[in-house]
Amino acid sequence: MTEPAGPRTPVPTPPRVPGPPRSQADPSPEQDRALQDVLDRLEGLDALGVHDHVEVYAAVDRALRERLAGAES
Repeated sequence: MTEPAGPRTPVPTPPRVPGPPRSQADPSPEQDRALQDVLDRLEGLDALGVHDHVEVYAAVDRALRERLAGAES
């Protein structure tokens, strides 16, 4: 196939929405450590019974939601 003759028209893109300044978006070391501690619990799932998985998943979900809520403010 050949390309159509004539100039190409660029496809418009939506304008970028600026995010918060970098200093506000960066999590604190305490937030990083708390989140990592919860995520580390996922590595130990094999040692737990399946009925205990729900508690671990709920804790991870809570920690991730809290981190995301903090990133949005």
